[in-house]
Amino acid sequence: MGNLVKVLFFFLLTTHLWSKELTIGSKAFSESIILSEMLAQVLEENYNYKINRKMNLGGTKVLFDALDGGDIDLYPDYTGTGYIMLLKMQGETDPQAVYDIVKKEYENRFGITWSPSLGFNNTYAIAVRENDPRFKEIKTISDIIPIANKLRFVAAHESMERKDGYKAFKEFYKIPFDDNKAKGVDSGLMYSAIRDDHADMIMSYSTDGRIKAYNLKILEDDKKFFPPYYAAFLVKEKTLEDHPALVEIFELFDDFISEEEMIEMNDLVDRAKREPKNIAHNFLVQKGIIKGKIKKPQLSKGFIAYTLSKKNYLLKITKEHLLLSFGALFLALLVSIPTGVALTRFPKLSKLVFPIINTVQTIPSLALLGFLIPLMGIGYLPAVIALFLYSLLPLIRNTYSGIEGVNSNYIEASRGLGLTPMQILFKVEIPLAMPIILAGVRTASVIVIGTATLAALVGAGGLGEPIFRGVATVNGNLILLGAIPSAILAIVVDKFWEVLEKKLVSPGIRL
Repeated sequence: MGNLVKVLFFFLLTTHLWSKELTIGSKAFSESIILSEMLAQVLEENYNYKINRKMNLGGTKVLFDALDGGDIDLYPDYTGTGYIMLLKMQGETDPQAVYDIVKKEYENRFGITWSPSLGFNNTYAIAVRENDPRFKEIKTISDIIPIANKLRFVAAHESMERKDGYKAFKEFYKIPFDDNKAKGVDSGLMYSAIRDDHADMIMSYSTDGRIKAYNLKILEDDKKFFPPYYAAFLVKEKTLEDHPALVEIFELFDDFISEEEMIEMNDLVDRAKREPKNIAHNFLVQKGIIKGKIKKPQLSKGFIAYTLSKKNYLLKITKEHLLLSFGALFLALLVSIPTGVALTRFPKLSKLVFPIINTVQTIPSLALLGFLIPLMGIGYLPAVIALFLYSLLPLIRNTYSGIEGVNSNYIEASRGLGLTPMQILFKVEIPLAMPIILAGVRTASVIVIGTATLAALVGAGGLGEPIFRGVATVNGNLILLGAIPSAILAIVVDKFWEVLEKKLVSPGIRL
């Protein structure tokens, strides 16, 4: 009886400990990361939670599907985004009414609730250069109509397709933009574009610190096209019931951050190149929410010094990248070599297989990941499957071509010597085809290692993580922190296969 009690006690204890673990996601821009970091740090510091961070994920649909599918537990979003993009509603502009609608509809439709508003409205805003003489007398969006067809318009990729984005905005205001001059780019790059005179007008975010830093002017939304975008955290109702600490934190965060404070924090990350986690930490310490010391900004470093300071992080994401790349490549080799051999035995089958794998190769990487997320969620699995699919073509085609290219006289001579079909395959055909097969392996390896950088968009980590963070904040050091190791890794792996080829292929065949 005593042992049974101990077992039950241990079970209850471990169940309780396991329950104090949450996964927090964010979108791939500074403000979203800062807000997610605030929530994560309060849970860690004040409630002893273990937090799994899935930062820099793709757009709104990726985050929502991840929350709905249980891959993440919380993430910050905006009432206007939920109202227009997910609920596909429009017309309401009162902030409280929009909040009430999204809260009620999300709970009824998805079993997901919204925390109270964090206090600031990060709506879309049309920004132009303050010192551009063309906009000297222009105050409102309607004022640009006479010159609109000459303007270069730039917005974030997602904004080009959203129901509150470029197309709807253009139609609502009846602005005669030239669509050939309207471009979608990464949200961080659009600020560089207007600063450097590669764009005349951008669909900005009202709390972005670069508006002031780059001397931009916000045009008044005189017809009230953009709905309110008050920030809040999304969480499943079941998760909220299981973790009462979240209710306390949501009450704490209610009307917690002003627009001015959010603008300042965004500016410190985007322009001053400070770490989002440090900015979140300092804000919470200053507000007296968590204990600790203010983290001072580090002096500007060269790339080598910066890399050395990030060595632990670099080691972590390199391991993730290797697991992704070699996991996909290993699966592809298991499938592709036998498939390539089988196609040489059943030629009619090749007319079906090759069109399929050729088609897979033409699907853009981001689109393929987008297709896989609803089926497999986010993280390692969809990334590995996508990389596996991309490596099939060079592996299968080279295996097939290599064996098909073996001189038939060698095969006939082998039969004359009494070799069985399996012996001919392994002792004659595969050895003679090995240089071509290995050429396919080398090609597939480089493709997989390069494409694996996109895995960061679905929460699989890897060397793409600092690249996307760097692009979002226009931080060259971060971009190079991921890009250079990725390139070096591809070169090293290619050289590895080159050396292995000399071991596997006899000198006579190489000649």
